Amino acid sequence: MNKGFTSVGCFFIGIAAFLYASKHMTAAIMSSYINTPQVTYFKGAHKLIGFGMTFWIAASFLAGIIFFVVGIAPAIQGLFRVKGIKTPIDKDLH
Repeated sequence: MNKGFTSVGCFFIGIAAFLYASKHMTAAIMSSYINTPQVTYFKGAHKLIGFGMTFWIAASFLAGIIFFVVGIAPAIQGLFRVKGIKTPIDKDLH
């Protein structure tokens, strides 16, 4: 397992989670003084933030998943490796 890639993947996933929370907090702050008991403007404020932050959330999450999978790929391949089968390379070595 490549711990470097795995930790970078976790870092990007953490960044995506932070950006996702920031998007909701920004919408809540924007609509905090205009809400009334009858009407809430959170959905409108959430739409005002726009696609820019959503793009960076998705890009960071996707990069995190890719780095994480590349980091744990050797460990996953080791789980599926069948023991006891000799390949032509193994026969030459013994």
